[in-house]
Amino acid sequence: MEQLRREYAERFPGWTQQLITLFSGKAAPGQKAPGWITPPLVNWFLTLLQLMAAVLGSVYAVRLLGWYAAAVLPVTWLVTVNAVRKLQVTWSHHAVHKEVSGNRRVDKVVQVVSSAISLTSNYEDIFEDHIRNHHNRKVFTTIKDPDSGFLMYLGFRPGTPMAELRRTLYRTPFSPRLHLPFVTFRIRTNFLTATWTRRVASTVWVAFLVLLGSLMDGVEFSVAFLVPWLVLFHWAALFQTISEHPWMAFDGAPAGRADYVARCWARFCLEPLPARGLPAARSALLWARWLARMVCVQTPARFGVLVSDLPAHDLHHVVPADHAWHYAFWHRQAHIDEGHESRMEERELTIGQAVEYVLGGISLSPLAASSPTRGATARDLPERETR
Repeated sequence: MEQLRREYAERFPGWTQQLITLFSGKAAPGQKAPGWITPPLVNWFLTLLQLMAAVLGSVYAVRLLGWYAAAVLPVTWLVTVNAVRKLQVTWSHHAVHKEVSGNRRVDKVVQVVSSAISLTSNYEDIFEDHIRNHHNRKVFTTIKDPDSGFLMYLGFRPGTPMAELRRTLYRTPFSPRLHLPFVTFRIRTNFLTATWTRRVASTVWVAFLVLLGSLMDGVEFSVAFLVPWLVLFHWAALFQTISEHPWMAFDGAPAGRADYVARCWARFCLEPLPARGLPAARSALLWARWLARMVCVQTPARFGVLVSDLPAHDLHHVVPADHAWHYAFWHRQAHIDEGHESRMEERELTIGQAVEYVLGGISLSPLAASSPTRGATARDLPERETR
């Protein structure tokens, strides 16, 4: 990936390089951050406006375009999912880490509003799940990690043959086994386990959605809210989780710093460039294929699954003292350029490669001998929500 990004720097104009970095998540070797980046709190407000615009775009596409809306909805859905995902995995996540405004009370407000609007984990649930469990080195990537538990419930069990794990991955997005636990959890975390103030916020938001629904017909409400807020959101969370870390690939917690670092990687959205010097017709065909994959594969991956700073998620684990997450792409590359001991450049994947690594680790897991052979039941499902 380092060499591929260097090739992008050599073959595309200088003015495109920051755009390539923002899209792919991978900064070029030696690249400095832009002189100005939108402050996190301002960016949070922009996310709320983005969500509003995307929802209105879906509604008016149906109202004004009829069947032609099918050409517009994939775009408005992607923008909607991107906004809802950012509310969860960017703003709720970094607010819990106190990394949005630097003010604890302000960050708590950001988390409450973000999680209520996205109908995801309340502050207490995400703190318990993410801070006390996922970031606990005694739990990280083990079978006790909440993400591992959720994948086990979905059928990704240690020792399962690779072909069967792939089939499970293909089936899961269309299975109630994925969507029903999500919906159940989202109801529970918003209205049962939350504090009373958080429950009031969720109730007000849901009442607002009901009011909007009364002003729309069923198709408009479905395409504006139900499809992106539920189905597509759950798909994105699945592919984020199944590519994030090598879940259950080891028989225990990380033995030390090197072992912990080895369980963290980056996922970037870049396609190999066509070779130079090819005949014109062949070159045009390969460039068309490159463009098609960038639009149809990497764009949904980047804006639906690996939103915001998630491509460089390994930095969050490997260099936890770096709280400037909105500069993660450039800070990560600076650590690489300076020869950081973690050697993050050795663990850079595409999302497809990461999925294969995770499935391979589960298939060959040493936990297979002690893992139940029968499918997990609802009782195996942790009371949490995958990111």
